[in-house]
Amino acid sequence: MLSPHMAFKLTVAKEQQPDLFQHLLLVTLIAHYLAVRIKLSGMDMENLLSAALFHDLGELHINPEVLNSKNDLSEIERHHIYAHPIISCLIVREVAGINPAVSTAILQHHERLDGSGYPYWLHGDKISIVARIVSISDACASIFARFGNSKRMSIWIRLNSKKYGPELLSLLLEGFGPITIDPIATNNVELTRLEAASQLFETWDEFRALLGLAAAANYSPPGELEFMFDRMASLRSILFQFGFDPSGLESLIEIAMTDHHIANELAVVLDEIEWQFIDLEREICRRRELIRVALNEGENHHFDNWTKRLLASLVAM
Repeated sequence: MLSPHMAFKLTVAKEQQPDLFQHLLLVTLIAHYLAVRIKLSGMDMENLLSAALFHDLGELHINPEVLNSKNDLSEIERHHIYAHPIISCLIVREVAGINPAVSTAILQHHERLDGSGYPYWLHGDKISIVARIVSISDACASIFARFGNSKRMSIWIRLNSKKYGPELLSLLLEGFGPITIDPIATNNVELTRLEAASQLFETWDEFRALLGLAAAANYSPPGELEFMFDRMASLRSILFQFGFDPSGLESLIEIAMTDHHIANELAVVLDEIEWQFIDLEREICRRRELIRVALNEGENHHFDNWTKRLLASLVAM
């Protein structure tokens, strides 16, 4: 049963931002599926469904032009987006009768197991199981919104195991796994995107070398850069698993042009890799000031140069 106050909030969402309302419902349905699969019950189930249903209500207090912008957001506009879990938490916290675990899960629903989330960069067990389920359900619903179906799910799961955890991801794949994919024509556009990704990894190696870390067997990056090293290592690993070889891009394209299955997987991988780089760039922006304090002047210069190359590569991709 919803309190009149929270029912009114959902009514406002339905009338003013119908896409947000549909998103809340979809996240709640996906979260319920996952909760049933892991045998969540009783108060935990009730808290989960409440958290899923209310997790993005903070977006009602953000300018819709910012939320729906197709252009690059300014630093201030991005901070409005990053604040929405806090706003949503505060809305729910003020309602009598709602378990504190609900507002906590809402506050944490953009945190990730590997510490790459926001607003507090929590790791592992510091994130509640309710928040983890809302988080992965939110991401799954966003995939449906971005692509209209679940055919990107398996690639997304391979790229995000450290963020969400393999158990929940495997259950997600079982419930919403890939469907038959229509053939995708592969052409020189894919070659351009592959070259852009390859160049970005090459410049990353150069950046590591400039920091004096390339030759170290057990390198230890500055603490504030650790998330970047983890992300890039994970992305490189996934690309090698796929068969990505920077020295043989043309041959990979030739194979893809004659094999629809490879063409489909190549296109999906490149789409998700691009999205991962976009997400990394956003995370860098969130942490920029902390990074600047942690690095010396020369290291900051190299850091700025690499982030500029990251943005240039995203344009090319």
